[in-house]
Amino acid sequence: MTEYIEPVGDDYPVDDDEQREQKPKRTAKGAAIVGVRVLAGTIGIAVAVATIAAAALVPLPTVAIGPVPVSITPVATAQQLVCPGSLFQLGDETGQDATTASSIGAASVAFDSTSGAVTASPLEDATAEIDGGTREPVVLNSPVGDTSVDDDVLIAGAQSQIAARGDFRGLAATTCSQAATETWLVGGSTATGRTTLITLANPSDTSSTVNISISGESGAVSAPGAEGIVVQPHSQRVLSLAGFAPGIQAPVVRVLSKGGQIVANLQQSTVRGLEPGGVDIVGSTNAPSTSQVIPGVVVANSATLQSRLGEEGFADLATALRVFLPGEEVADVSVDVVSEVVGGESRSFSITLDPGVVTDLPVDGLTDGSYTVTIASERPVVAGLRVSTVPPAGETPSSGSDFAWLTSVQALNDRALVTVADGPRPQLHLSNPTDDSAEVVLEAIDGDDIEVVVPANGSAVVDLEQGATYEIGGFDALYGSVSYQADTALAAYAVLPPASAAGPIEIYP
Repeated sequence: MTEYIEPVGDDYPVDDDEQREQKPKRTAKGAAIVGVRVLAGTIGIAVAVATIAAAALVPLPTVAIGPVPVSITPVATAQQLVCPGSLFQLGDETGQDATTASSIGAASVAFDSTSGAVTASPLEDATAEIDGGTREPVVLNSPVGDTSVDDDVLIAGAQSQIAARGDFRGLAATTCSQAATETWLVGGSTATGRTTLITLANPSDTSSTVNISISGESGAVSAPGAEGIVVQPHSQRVLSLAGFAPGIQAPVVRVLSKGGQIVANLQQSTVRGLEPGGVDIVGSTNAPSTSQVIPGVVVANSATLQSRLGEEGFADLATALRVFLPGEEVADVSVDVVSEVVGGESRSFSITLDPGVVTDLPVDGLTDGSYTVTIASERPVVAGLRVSTVPPAGETPSSGSDFAWLTSVQALNDRALVTVADGPRPQLHLSNPTDDSAEVVLEAIDGDDIEVVVPANGSAVVDLEQGATYEIGGFDALYGSVSYQADTALAAYAVLPPASAAGPIEIYP
């Protein structure tokens, strides 16, 4: 038998639940330690939250790569010029069908380039003659040059025609020019005995829609049918200016095209009673500018001409400067007429132009010779100048007189190319607007070179060879024109700057 002994003191077993309920007594020191720990934890959490928030507000460093441009140089394309073709008359040779324009004779065309052969083709009729003269407008295309600006091929062309049929007598010459979306034409008249036609040639593959704006001595002309004129690709339209603006003595025409670009010209013929008064083709003048220059103003047989100005219908034999001020504000204009011969006569005058109207300013009292006319205006203007010639004293007046419209010309820079069409006594007129003289070289494409010094702020005149083409170099800035002159023949046209070379284009992907 086993004896049971009851545990005493620490040996007494304790129940587990009871043991868990027994906790040490909390003292003041313990409470303080706990409070410090809680406070430290709270502060740590707050600092962490603030750090995260601040990090969110500070911009993170980034690495950006911008688009890299790609330089592309356009492939050089052929330059293109258009020569307007033969003179026109309204009606046929019998005088019938007066609303239709028919060609008179054929124009002689000359052209060349600084490198390679130029191709020439009629605008419409593939069988038309070119070397022996052409009735159709002629399209000239240069060979494609190098893409380098310095090696660009230059191309030039010009045409001339002597009319000697019925009332059409005189010399008409003009340069072949590039097609454009805007053209200003200063010249012509639709007064009694004066017929002016507008020719619109479209050498492109796209049809063109043309709007014509006409201003005269009384202001803008309301001309029904002058807008929305369609010129089909590779075709020409001939329109009577009198059909839009009859009885206008001093028209200025602005031609705007959409679609295919246009080469626009005026053609004027004059008849005074039974006496032929000349013919001319008017090319585009320089765009509106505060400075306009007209070199090569040739005055011939001035004494005889002056004696005929008093006759009825002969007032427009006088030398006259035609100026048009677009816009709505008046402008003060000064005109300088300076001889192209050292020591020759010069004169100046000023006038205030009214906006929106065309003004013909007489340039009286000039003796025989050649002059450069410079126009300075407060606001942009367009300008042209008419000169005339009559047979010398003692010759019958019935042989006819002639006139020419000179355009204001664009500035030439560094180099240019000029072709001399057939005609009497061709001369090159060069005007130097700089303060330094220019030693200019005319390098003939096929012939003898010519050297000439053009004085500072002065001019020079050079005799040229018919049919020749010259590359002009050795200058910083010049203005140039070509003139023709005989007793009953007068014509002129501008020397045009080369087409702008296409430089590299920066393309961003």
